[in-house]
Amino acid sequence: MDRPDEAAEAARAIRPGMASLDVAALAVAEAAKAGVAPKAAVRRLREYIEEAKARLGEVIEEFDLRCPAKLITVSFSRAVSDFIRRRRSCIEVVYLAESRPGEEAAAALADYGSYVEVVPIPDAAVGALSADYAVSGLDGFYRDGYMFNKVGTLPLFAAARALGLETIAVFESYKMAPVNSPQPYRVEQEVLGRRVEVPLFDKFRADLVDVALTDLGPSRPDVSLIDSAWRRILAKVKSP
Repeated sequence: MDRPDEAAEAARAIRPGMASLDVAALAVAEAAKAGVAPKAAVRRLREYIEEAKARLGEVIEEFDLRCPAKLITVSFSRAVSDFIRRRRSCIEVVYLAESRPGEEAAAALADYGSYVEVVPIPDAAVGALSADYAVSGLDGFYRDGYMFNKVGTLPLFAAARALGLETIAVFESYKMAPVNSPQPYRVEQEVLGRRVEVPLFDKFRADLVDVALTDLGPSRPDVSLIDSAWRRILAKVKSP
């Protein structure tokens, strides 16, 4: 790849709401201002990503999860898969909402089901089940206080808040972007015989999340968390 900076900027426009693409483009641009070649910046960013994934695993293992726990989640997330794998001895059952029109529920059922009992449910049933936690991954957390994740996450967290369940978003720090949020990516879907345009991601206020479980540790999801992550990323990509 001759110009990874241009590739990162182009990718940023493909899927609005995937903050990792925003972070990649912004980090490479900031590194260039500091005299760091784009290829070197991308290599360092990749190193940061791998380090963040490893640190998140450690945070998950140390998290104070009440046992035995019933979880309710939506779609598929690599971070949630790691959460379930690492804490499977504490998890009684996982209820899995489909996230339609997403197409990852089948993969989630197979993956999560290799560790614990998983019960698939329609999206409309997220408020009708007895659980202890609502857990999801996250595609993006933005500086204006909005989060993005697969469609169905907003109803899940809103229902959980109404029912008094603790809500947990599990994600890496490179998914926190120091910019305002975009409008969600939309797709065309057939509903009752009609073609309609619907969002593929939910955009919701971060105050629906009780715990942001990231490689920086468990915390409330606020702007200071985004600023801390951005400082770490810049320190990495600008390093000698």
